[in-house]
Amino acid sequence: MDRRQFLGLVGASAGAAVGVAGLTRTASETGATRTGDFLAGVSVDRPTVETLDRFERWTGKRHAVVTQYAALGQSDEEIAWTMSVLEALWERGHVPMLVLEPTFGSEAATPTTVSADVAAGDHDGRVDAWGDALTDWVRRGFGRPNRRLFVEFAPEMNGDWVKWGAPAGGSTPEDYVEMFRRVRGRVMSTGLDASDVQWVWGPNAGGRGGIPIPRYYPGDDAVDWAAVNGYNWWEWAGWFSPPEIYAKAFEQVRSVTDAPLAITEVACSSEVGGGNDPERKAAWIADFYDYVVAEDVRLVSWFEHAKETDWRVFDGVRGTDGATVGGETVRVYDAYKRVMDRESTLGAHPTDPRRLTDREFRGAF
Repeated sequence: MDRRQFLGLVGASAGAAVGVAGLTRTASETGATRTGDFLAGVSVDRPTVETLDRFERWTGKRHAVVTQYAALGQSDEEIAWTMSVLEALWERGHVPMLVLEPTFGSEAATPTTVSADVAAGDHDGRVDAWGDALTDWVRRGFGRPNRRLFVEFAPEMNGDWVKWGAPAGGSTPEDYVEMFRRVRGRVMSTGLDASDVQWVWGPNAGGRGGIPIPRYYPGDDAVDWAAVNGYNWWEWAGWFSPPEIYAKAFEQVRSVTDAPLAITEVACSSEVGGGNDPERKAAWIADFYDYVVAEDVRLVSWFEHAKETDWRVFDGVRGTDGATVGGETVRVYDAYKRVMDRESTLGAHPTDPRRLTDREFRGAF
């Protein structure tokens, strides 16, 4: 699908989906900060808007936050493409979360020294290109209030599977900290502020390499949200309860910051040793969201993809229930929809022109 085809889908799907959760787009309207447990987020496969439309017709609630992935080393043309996706998400009523990964050319071609290289200023040209593009997008309101987004930069730095992580062997936690601070500082130097962009720091729940998570912390003046990523799949070390996955990482994160806590990637597979158990996955989903509330996690983004395994809760290979969407019957996990049905699960704000109130955007609700 080329860019024109994608933008055509954007217009059709955005218009068709206005009725989800009763969302309106009157710029003069504002809204009071809501009381709730957490902001509901999701990332989906491409084409993003078409997939979201079907997914949210099932959930009946528009997610507050939708994730889009991008590389720091993207060309100007590729950055423009990414910005068109953020535009589509915003027009549909979501606050985007841009996960910006410091890769250049390709992940395989990116050296393990990339954290040190970015920290030294070797890639300032690409950093500034992103800063210009994001600033233009935030301010492109034609007299309306600024747009806003979350930026999660260089997540899972405590793992050896990412080139910017010290466990990969070419950099140190100090290099990572300097990289994070440099990128944030240059992007924000164009006049953006915390009401426009909230910066998210996101270690992995497990990690590898034996380096404590606090050594990677960039500081309270550079971080607005602290996030932890974590998955449940028997092939990745075994099947674990939510506390077994997250508790140690939460403890380390909370030892260095009082920033609001997020889980920006989470999913569970139905695969267990010797087969699949959808009922067990459904039970894990319910337990996970109860754990989120108990731990005062303020933003959760479900990874709705078929990648290493089928992480999806909607229209996947398996499910515990069936649902009919647009005349098509699909497999689903109603455990997820029951969470979305809760009044305390916060989707996109129904009236605020910036999609979330300032306090919601900062996790202060």
